[in-house]
Amino acid sequence: MRKLLSFFLIITLVIGCKKINNAVVAEAFHKKLYLLDVVEKIPFSPSKEDSLLFIEQYVEDWILRQTLLAQAKQGLSQNEQDFSFQIKLYEEQLLINAYFQKISNNEPLFEVSRKELADFLNETKTDDTPEYRDMVKLNYVKLSNPSKLYKKIKDLFFDENDRAKSLAQLELLCADTIEYYLDSDHWFYADFIEKELPFSFSDLEKKGTQNKLDIVENGSRYLILILDKKQQLQQKNVFEDRKMAQSLLQQQKRAAFIANYQDSIVRKAVREKKVVIYPMIDL
Repeated sequence: MRKLLSFFLIITLVIGCKKINNAVVAEAFHKKLYLLDVVEKIPFSPSKEDSLLFIEQYVEDWILRQTLLAQAKQGLSQNEQDFSFQIKLYEEQLLINAYFQKISNNEPLFEVSRKELADFLNETKTDDTPEYRDMVKLNYVKLSNPSKLYKKIKDLFFDENDRAKSLAQLELLCADTIEYYLDSDHWFYADFIEKELPFSFSDLEKKGTQNKLDIVENGSRYLILILDKKQQLQQKNVFEDRKMAQSLLQQQKRAAFIANYQDSIVRKAVREKKVVIYPMIDL
């Protein structure tokens, strides 16, 4: 692939120009990759060296993908290549999730009361004694078990190649139909997370468990990715505690809102005879 570098040297002129000659960059199995298609994918304002590396990697990935696709089409029967049913289900789920995202985009609906927050924190009085507390950055997704979205979400969730792209797809795929947290910037106290997720950080330390977890419990499946861990000297019941707890409780309220909404619209459709459930009969 280094032979392409002679061609890539021309790209240094292309990057700064408005006029781009849409030359063919590569060809594989009767398909062509054009220069414009590659240049459009270059990250915003990169250096020339970074641009060359990006283009070279993009072309290598494209060639590998076309080669694998050709092999797959040759090695699979027409029936094995038919994913129309899965695609239809996926498109339907995306449509439903987009609707859920729209109807739940109302922050006042999910306000957390002082009592709810106090109950969650088990507050009696403020403890001013500092202590070392375990803290964690993590992402998680909670699915029903089984779930037709499980494999697709798991592949994206644990994808290490393009995290930003995977997160964007996960946001759309998850919407508010399930409980999830995909923010990578905030630290949480481990004792808060242990109230919500079915594992203990102390157990992870003892067992030397990896940071990618796939846990089934009580009819739900949890995908958990631990991004970072640390200990920090902190007081209990400080503002950060309350903020973290409030975020978790709001997410729970969203999940409950969607579950209740689904039940209500089905019951309404049945009452209006838009949905009919026929009695089971012996065949």
